[in-house]
Amino acid sequence: MELVDTQVSEACGATRGSSSLPPSTTYKNDDFLVTPDLTEQFMLAALSLAEEARVLDEVPIGAVLVHEGRVIGKGHNLRETSGRTTAHAEIQALEDYNQRTKEWRLPAGTSLFVTIEPCMMCTGALLWARLDNLYFGAPDPKGAGLSLFTNLIQQGLFDHKLSEMQGGVLRESCSGLLSSYFKNKRSRRAAKP
Repeated sequence: MELVDTQVSEACGATRGSSSLPPSTTYKNDDFLVTPDLTEQFMLAALSLAEEARVLDEVPIGAVLVHEGRVIGKGHNLRETSGRTTAHAEIQALEDYNQRTKEWRLPAGTSLFVTIEPCMMCTGALLWARLDNLYFGAPDPKGAGLSLFTNLIQQGLFDHKLSEMQGGVLRESCSGLLSSYFKNKRSRRAAKP
Protein backbone atom coordinates (compact mmCIF):
# COMPACT_ATOMS: atom_id res chain seq x y z
CA MET A 1 0.00 0.00 0.00
CA GLU A 2 1.43 3.38 -0.97
CA LEU A 3 0.84 6.18 1.50
CA VAL A 4 0.96 9.90 0.87
CA ASP A 5 4.48 10.95 1.84
CA THR A 6 3.69 14.30 3.40
CA GLN A 7 5.79 15.20 6.42
CA VAL A 8 4.27 17.00 9.39
CA SER A 9 6.24 20.14 8.63
CA GLU A 10 4.98 20.23 5.04
CA ALA A 11 1.37 19.81 6.14
CA CYS A 12 1.53 22.61 8.66
CA GLY A 13 2.42 26.00 7.27
CA ALA A 14 0.77 27.97 10.07
CA THR A 15 2.22 28.92 13.44
CA ARG A 16 1.31 27.21 16.68
CA GLY A 17 -1.76 28.42 18.50
CA SER A 18 -2.99 27.86 22.00
CA SER A 19 -4.47 24.55 23.03
CA SER A 20 -6.73 23.32 25.75
CA LEU A 21 -4.53 20.23 26.12
CA PRO A 22 -2.23 20.05 29.14
CA PRO A 23 1.44 20.26 28.05
CA SER A 24 2.44 17.00 29.74
CA THR A 25 -0.25 14.86 28.09
CA THR A 26 0.63 12.35 25.39
CA TYR A 27 -1.79 10.24 23.39
CA LYS A 28 -0.89 6.73 22.28
CA ASN A 29 -1.58 6.08 18.61
CA ASP A 30 -0.53 2.44 18.20
CA ASP A 31 3.28 2.63 18.40
CA PHE A 32 3.40 6.34 17.59
CA LEU A 33 2.94 8.87 20.37
CA VAL A 34 0.86 11.91 19.50
CA THR A 35 2.09 14.72 21.73
CA PRO A 36 0.21 17.98 22.29
CA ASP A 37 2.67 19.75 19.95
CA LEU A 38 1.94 17.28 17.13
CA THR A 39 -1.76 17.41 17.91
CA GLU A 40 -1.67 21.18 17.45
CA GLN A 41 0.42 20.91 14.28
CA PHE A 42 -2.00 18.51 12.67
CA MET A 43 -4.97 20.63 13.75
CA LEU A 44 -3.24 23.64 12.21
CA ALA A 45 -3.03 21.66 8.97
CA ALA A 46 -6.78 21.02 9.24
CA LEU A 47 -7.36 24.73 9.91
CA SER A 48 -5.34 25.58 6.79
CA LEU A 49 -7.65 23.32 4.77
CA ALA A 50 -10.67 24.95 6.42
CA GLU A 51 -9.35 28.31 5.23
CA GLU A 52 -9.16 26.90 1.68
CA ALA A 53 -12.85 25.99 2.01
CA ARG A 54 -13.69 29.51 3.25
CA VAL A 55 -12.00 31.04 0.20
CA LEU A 56 -14.35 28.92 -1.95
CA ASP A 57 -17.31 30.21 0.13
CA GLU A 58 -17.74 26.75 1.63
CA VAL A 59 -18.36 26.20 5.34
CA PRO A 60 -14.76 26.30 6.65
CA ILE A 61 -14.11 22.79 7.91
CA GLY A 62 -10.88 20.90 7.25
CA ALA A 63 -9.65 17.39 8.04
CA VAL A 64 -6.38 15.46 7.87
CA LEU A 65 -5.82 11.72 8.29
CA VAL A 66 -2.49 10.88 9.89
CA HIS A 67 -0.64 7.59 10.22
CA GLU A 68 2.76 7.29 11.90
CA GLY A 69 3.36 11.03 11.67
CA ARG A 70 2.48 11.38 8.00
CA VAL A 71 -0.61 12.89 6.40
CA ILE A 72 -2.25 10.12 4.37
CA GLY A 73 -5.46 11.93 3.39
CA LYS A 74 -6.83 15.45 3.56
CA GLY A 75 -9.94 17.34 2.65
CA HIS A 76 -12.19 20.31 3.24
CA ASN A 77 -15.87 20.96 2.70
CA LEU A 78 -16.89 20.98 -0.95
CA ARG A 79 -20.69 20.65 -0.73
CA GLU A 80 -21.53 23.90 -2.54
CA THR A 81 -18.75 23.60 -5.10
CA SER A 82 -19.42 19.95 -5.95
CA GLY A 83 -23.18 19.90 -5.41
CA ARG A 84 -22.74 16.69 -3.39
CA THR A 85 -24.49 16.25 -0.05
CA THR A 86 -21.73 13.99 1.25
CA ALA A 87 -18.79 16.29 0.40
CA HIS A 88 -17.92 16.97 4.05
CA ALA A 89 -14.26 17.48 5.01
CA GLU A 90 -13.98 14.09 6.74
CA ILE A 91 -15.44 12.25 3.74
CA GLN A 92 -13.12 14.18 1.41
CA ALA A 93 -10.11 13.12 3.53
CA LEU A 94 -11.25 9.47 3.44
CA GLU A 95 -11.80 9.64 -0.33
CA ASP A 96 -8.37 11.23 -0.81
CA TYR A 97 -6.83 8.29 1.07
CA ASN A 98 -9.00 5.75 -0.82
CA GLN A 99 -8.08 7.16 -4.23
CA ARG A 100 -4.35 7.27 -3.46
CA THR A 101 -4.15 3.76 -1.99
CA LYS A 102 -7.11 1.88 -3.51
CA GLU A 103 -7.86 0.73 0.06
CA TRP A 104 -11.11 1.27 1.98
CA ARG A 105 -9.69 0.33 5.39
CA LEU A 106 -7.39 2.78 7.16
CA PRO A 107 -4.10 1.45 8.56
CA ALA A 108 -4.20 0.53 12.25
CA GLY A 109 -3.36 3.52 14.42
CA THR A 110 -4.68 6.15 12.00
CA SER A 111 -5.83 9.47 13.50
CA LEU A 112 -8.18 12.11 12.13
CA PHE A 113 -7.76 15.77 12.99
CA VAL A 114 -10.86 17.79 12.07
CA THR A 115 -11.84 21.34 12.93
CA ILE A 116 -15.36 20.49 14.14
CA GLU A 117 -16.95 17.46 15.77
CA PRO A 118 -18.00 15.01 13.03
CA CYS A 119 -21.68 14.74 12.13
CA MET A 120 -23.63 11.45 12.15
CA MET A 121 -22.81 10.68 8.52
CA CYS A 122 -19.09 11.29 8.95
CA THR A 123 -18.98 9.39 12.26
CA GLY A 124 -20.45 6.36 10.51
CA ALA A 125 -17.99 6.57 7.61
CA LEU A 126 -15.05 6.92 10.00
CA LEU A 127 -16.17 3.85 11.95
CA TRP A 128 -16.59 1.81 8.74
CA ALA A 129 -13.11 2.90 7.61
CA ARG A 130 -11.77 1.66 11.00
CA LEU A 131 -10.39 4.97 12.26
CA ASP A 132 -8.61 4.52 15.60
CA ASN A 133 -8.10 8.04 16.97
CA LEU A 134 -10.15 11.18 16.57
CA TYR A 135 -9.17 14.74 17.51
CA PHE A 136 -11.58 17.61 16.83
CA GLY A 137 -11.58 21.33 17.47
CA ALA A 138 -15.02 22.86 18.01
CA PRO A 139 -17.91 20.81 19.38
CA ASP A 140 -21.12 20.45 17.38
CA PRO A 141 -23.31 23.20 18.89
CA LYS A 142 -26.44 21.08 18.38
CA GLY A 143 -24.87 17.93 19.85
CA ALA A 144 -26.17 15.88 16.94
CA GLY A 145 -22.87 14.36 15.85
CA LEU A 146 -20.21 12.19 17.39
CA SER A 147 -21.12 13.10 20.98
CA LEU A 148 -24.59 11.66 20.45
CA PHE A 149 -23.07 8.26 19.62
CA THR A 150 -20.01 8.15 21.88
CA ASN A 151 -21.57 5.82 24.47
CA LEU A 152 -22.98 3.51 21.80
CA ILE A 153 -19.62 3.35 20.02
CA GLN A 154 -17.73 2.56 23.21
CA GLN A 155 -20.35 -0.03 24.27
CA GLY A 156 -19.61 -1.98 21.08
CA LEU A 157 -22.88 -1.40 19.22
CA PHE A 158 -20.88 -0.89 16.02
CA ASP A 159 -18.23 -3.15 14.45
CA HIS A 160 -15.46 -0.79 15.51
CA LYS A 161 -14.52 1.35 18.52
CA LEU A 162 -12.38 4.45 18.65
CA SER A 163 -9.24 3.96 20.75
CA GLU A 164 -8.80 7.66 21.50
CA MET A 165 -11.09 10.65 21.22
CA GLN A 166 -10.17 14.24 22.15
CA GLY A 167 -12.27 17.35 21.62
CA GLY A 168 -11.35 20.99 22.07
CA VAL A 169 -8.02 20.94 20.21
CA LEU A 170 -7.42 24.60 19.23
CA ARG A 171 -11.10 25.08 19.98
CA GLU A 172 -11.03 28.89 19.89
CA SER A 173 -9.34 28.99 16.48
CA CYS A 174 -11.67 26.37 15.01
CA SER A 175 -14.89 27.87 16.37
CA GLY A 176 -13.68 31.41 15.59
CA LEU A 177 -13.22 30.56 11.91
CA LEU A 178 -16.74 29.12 11.73
CA SER A 179 -18.32 32.03 13.63
CA SER A 180 -16.57 34.58 11.43
CA TYR A 181 -17.68 32.78 8.27
CA PHE A 182 -21.35 32.69 9.29
CA LYS A 183 -21.28 36.29 10.56
CA ASN A 184 -19.90 37.48 7.20
CA LYS A 185 -22.44 35.35 5.34
CA ARG A 186 -25.34 36.89 7.34
CA SER A 187 -23.96 40.42 6.76
CA ARG A 188 -23.73 39.85 3.01
CA ARG A 189 -27.26 38.45 2.97
CA ALA A 190 -28.61 41.41 4.96
CA ALA A 191 -26.86 43.90 2.64
CA LYS A 192 -28.60 42.53 -0.47
CA PRO A 193 -31.62 44.60 -1.56
